[in-house]
Amino acid sequence: MTAPHWIAASAYAGYAQVRILGPVSVVDGDRVIGVDRPLERAVLVRLALAGGVPVPDRRLAADLWGDGQLSRPVERLRVVVSRLRAALGVHGAAVLRTPAGYRTTMVAGDLLAAESIADRLHAAARAGRHGEVRAAAEEALRLWRGPALADLQWAPYAAVEAARLDEWRLELTVTGLDAALRLDFGPEYLREMAILAGEHPMHEPLARLHALALYRVGRQVDALDRLRALRRDLATEFGAAPSPETVELEVCILRHDPTLHPVLAAGKFAGRAPSVHRISSKRDLVTFGHRFRHLQPGC
Repeated sequence: MTAPHWIAASAYAGYAQVRILGPVSVVDGDRVIGVDRPLERAVLVRLALAGGVPVPDRRLAADLWGDGQLSRPVERLRVVVSRLRAALGVHGAAVLRTPAGYRTTMVAGDLLAAESIADRLHAAARAGRHGEVRAAAEEALRLWRGPALADLQWAPYAAVEAARLDEWRLELTVTGLDAALRLDFGPEYLREMAILAGEHPMHEPLARLHALALYRVGRQVDALDRLRALRRDLATEFGAAPSPETVELEVCILRHDPTLHPVLAAGKFAGRAPSVHRISSKRDLVTFGHRFRHLQPGC
């Protein structure tokens, strides 16, 4: 049995599905379905991410092999899909041929579950329920088993989608840290912030949260150094200046501004939170782009 694409994310556990937030796997409940060939896995994931919409043959071939001069792509796809159906066994009928191209009724269950959790996260954020925001961010992040599509990044489409999913994972992490700072949980998150800031030195919302957490524990000099390093890196790499939010935070730290206390400060200086635009929607996967909701500045 395979889940129709319109079933709510919470219902996917009882159906065969693809998992992409880590190395790709195909599962039916607790049983792993052995789709061992990377090319067959890549086809299934690409079709699952299309959300049930047929993918034209030449688009699918280009997403798998690139836009080069591929000999007989339609014939090659038929062979790959035939092997995929055989590997899926009783679920082989989930991969369908239509006049518009191949499609599948299988879903990327872990991605859709993460999107559903993110919807709750944003509803809680709009209502100012910071504890729920932090809990939802942590719940969503637990769905990742490693870098997304970790074993398929040789495929052109998968490399693009993996980068987008990794960015979204970081944004969810930053949102959870922002909520923690709003709740005055900063000190125990300092180590995590320091590690993330080292890995993403030019991520401004993360840098601001790290600086704010440092300031809160009495490390004003370190907080200012963090923002100055950000300024230097932006100038060196992009010839760009920091955003107004970053400049404002720096000024507030220098002035020991009282608005840097927990309830008011975190939301001002995080700068942005992720807004999920479903990768499994009916938009073409290749043209998909995440959209981010910008918070209003103010000191």
